[in-house]
Amino acid sequence: MAVKDKPVNVLIRASLFVAAVALILISLPNDAQFQYQYELGKPWQYDLLTADFDFPVYKDKAQLKEEREQVLNNKVYYFYENESIHPDAAKKMRTHVEQMIEGKVESQYIEYFRKELNFLYRAGIMEDSQYEMVKESGSDHIVVLDNNNLGKSRSKADTYSITRAKHHIRHNKPEHLKAELFDKINISVFLSANLILNEEITDKALSEEYKNVSATQGMVQRGERIIDRGEIVTEQKMLILNSLKQETLDNMSLTDSKKLSMFAGSALLISVFLALFYLYSYIFRKKFFFTNQYCILTLSLIVIYTVATSLITTYLEPELVYIIPYALVPMLISAFYDTRTALFTHWTVMLICVCIVAVPLEFIILQVPAGMVAIYMSKNLEQRSQFIKTAFSVVIVYSLIYFCYNLILNVDFVTSANFWMFLWFGINGVLLLFAYPFAYLIEKGFKFTSNVTLLELSNTNTPILRRLSENAPGTFQHSSMVSNLAADVAVHLNANGLLARTGALYHDIGKLKHPAFFTENQHNGVNPHTKLTTESSATVIIGHVKNGVELAKQNNLPQCIIDIISTHHGTTKAKYFYNTWINENPGKEIDESKFTYAGPDPFTVEQGIIMICDAVEAASRSLSEYTDESIGALVDKIIDGLLMEHHLDNTPIQMNQIDVIKNVLKEKLKNIYHTRVAYPEVSRN
Repeated sequence: MAVKDKPVNVLIRASLFVAAVALILISLPNDAQFQYQYELGKPWQYDLLTADFDFPVYKDKAQLKEEREQVLNNKVYYFYENESIHPDAAKKMRTHVEQMIEGKVESQYIEYFRKELNFLYRAGIMEDSQYEMVKESGSDHIVVLDNNNLGKSRSKADTYSITRAKHHIRHNKPEHLKAELFDKINISVFLSANLILNEEITDKALSEEYKNVSATQGMVQRGERIIDRGEIVTEQKMLILNSLKQETLDNMSLTDSKKLSMFAGSALLISVFLALFYLYSYIFRKKFFFTNQYCILTLSLIVIYTVATSLITTYLEPELVYIIPYALVPMLISAFYDTRTALFTHWTVMLICVCIVAVPLEFIILQVPAGMVAIYMSKNLEQRSQFIKTAFSVVIVYSLIYFCYNLILNVDFVTSANFWMFLWFGINGVLLLFAYPFAYLIEKGFKFTSNVTLLELSNTNTPILRRLSENAPGTFQHSSMVSNLAADVAVHLNANGLLARTGALYHDIGKLKHPAFFTENQHNGVNPHTKLTTESSATVIIGHVKNGVELAKQNNLPQCIIDIISTHHGTTKAKYFYNTWINENPGKEIDESKFTYAGPDPFTVEQGIIMICDAVEAASRSLSEYTDESIGALVDKIIDGLLMEHHLDNTPIQMNQIDVIKNVLKEKLKNIYHTRVAYPEVSRN
């Protein structure tokens, strides 16, 4: 489903960005400068030298030549997109299919080819020869230019040659399309390349990239160890010392303009890091990015940890930064969003903080693995004990990596400094235990939903589920069945199984208002629909969705549960009453809105799963016999019907996942409705 944005939200996000950059800049410490005498091949005559500021290390000629050759090998190809190809191909396709296939089924083939052409032309199709050139390049992407020669990077693995596109269309043919009719269609008639190689811009870009190969071989970070007393000044040390000398001389007397330039550079660097985080969110987590809560939470965590690092480094002992529980950031983000977002947020914090700490290499070596372990241990957070296990694991990782790092440096390990480091690691682990109260406060303050909350809601002793089991036992049993089916399907699709399970338990709570009007709750043959018109009956049935949403809001259920309730029927029709009205009123025009659910259609994987499982489970109760064939036919019919009516179009469920869903549901239903062996009676003489 398309995510809409409002101008006021754009302004809020921009303001948050500027405020975050300003707060971080204010907290940054000042760098110092110094100078020493040295000679190549001679021992260093001074005490341990560490960098007081960041500076580049300039490359030698051989290394610079090698990198420029690598640029030539990793050539990036530039294409422009011919936007007229797609509509022309669609027209040719329709004409060709109509000529090849005559009859009522031609629309199915047209619809399939239309979807595939939309996908392929969005991905991009190029001539086979050009595709092979791109494939042989060491670069993993191409650049597609628009009419203003503005380019957008596109993964070359996602693009297609004409041959590959044909194979894709044939390989993804749905089972309901007959092979003999499908083979009549000549795909080559309407498939053409829409990406055309621009050789001039490709060569120009390569030339520019070749010229822009950096003359430096990385950076020496502030606080990084350079050389100690008695060490020999090797060629590599010489390069570093020469670079340090050059930078120091350049900065000996800073004018106001240079100070302003340094300030601007810091502002730009921080802005780039935060902009990259914004860009990641916009491209990969758009539904998060367009919520103000997401930007406030992530930027607040980035600012808080950066400012804390700067204050401790400037006003206290630099080693005390290891008391700061950096792993808390990915733990909290993964609890409310996902692990990838947690990792990217953690990296953003690390990129900024590494510019502040005294020993950047040691800092990054310790913090990145600790953050990754925290993400792994707190993934699918469902138990409070996971916080304790995560804190313990992070302390172990800190200690182990610090021990290994000291072995690599070949330094004396039994020192008072190392004792204090392990103490800081222990305090860090204790502070990580505050993740649970922090998560609770964030959840309530930002109205998020964690897995812990979902687990609590899945308890059938909650007031609303207890009411459902008492007042609508048939609906409760149906919801439990759907819950089990949905959770199993979600696990197979790598979706949120806990959300699917919990959402399914609540999806029909709207039936509590009129439980007797639903078949599963009717007893003794009493059917209140006999006293209503067909239209009135449809209104009552359809109304359970609206009633469910209202009841969910009254009970303060999370928005993700409310969305499942409102989408579990989407915009489908109450088929029983719809068909009944048509049979009762032959020849009359029907008002379809009276028999259609208000929707919207599902727009997440979990919502789509619950719609499918709900429809399949309800329909399975009407089977006269439960055989492998009848169950398989039912599942195929229900899911194919939802697909044909486009009720799953807004979900990110792929066609290959549909087959997985079908297989899982067939196996589950076979296990549920298996026949039991009759127990023999004991014969008595």
